Amino acid sequence: MSRLSNMLKLSLGVIILLGYIVVPMCHGGVYVFDRVTSLNTAVYLKVLTKGRFFSEGGKLVDIYVNDKKFKRILTGGDGYGYLKYTPQRLGLTRIEARSNGDRESGILLVVDKNDKVILIEVESGFKESLFSDTVKADSRKAVDILSKTYKIIYLNRYFGAGLAKKWLENEKFPESATLKWSGSQMLKALKDKNIQLYAIIGSADLISAAEKYIENRYTFEETKAGQTVKDWQEILKMMQQDPQKAEN
Repeated sequence: MSRLSNMLKLSLGVIILLGYIVVPMCHGGVYVFDRVTSLNTAVYLKVLTKGRFFSEGGKLVDIYVNDKKFKRILTGGDGYGYLKYTPQRLGLTRIEARSNGDRESGILLVVDKNDKVILIEVESGFKESLFSDTVKADSRKAVDILSKTYKIIYLNRYFGAGLAKKWLENEKFPESATLKWSGSQMLKALKDKNIQLYAIIGSADLISAAEKYIENRYTFEETKAGQTVKDWQEILKMMQQDPQKAEN
């Protein structure tokens, strides 16, 4: 019953988000995917050129890094284009793609090998925020406090990255990269980039998949694969009391 209730609430949440945020789903142009890596570790920047309804390849795209033109690339037949980039500075870097008069930007999060990272699933971690302004304010405050000590990465599973990013922006959650959850192989790929995955907050299924890679796992659902918590204040309290928390 609990699992059915969670699925119904998630479905209703998707409907609310679609009604709350206008996303130009049928608009052509270019899209930039968020990326995460560690300092001096190469990453492939990824863009997608689109027609009105579908991806459209063979387009020239100018890539800008923090408002400075970096390189021009050509997208493949599937519409995707890639560019290898090795960051030399920590923090958030703005990656902008410009193509045929359209422009869009994404985020490259660059962390130090000693930074401790928290992964937060947008759908499960914030689903109660869709139904309560009080819960929304509490979750936003908790994430804001955590972001002062830890690096935050958002994960999306069902909403789509564009929708998840727009909601986080509109609700003024701390800015950071939003990545599409692709299973435990994603966690391995992040660790291979010398990223220290310290904690994960999400659905029972998601934290179960993370059991091999992340020690601290929190969920608002019943589970044996991690710690079940009642609200964000409990997560904040547990993380702040952790004697091994990151030192910045």
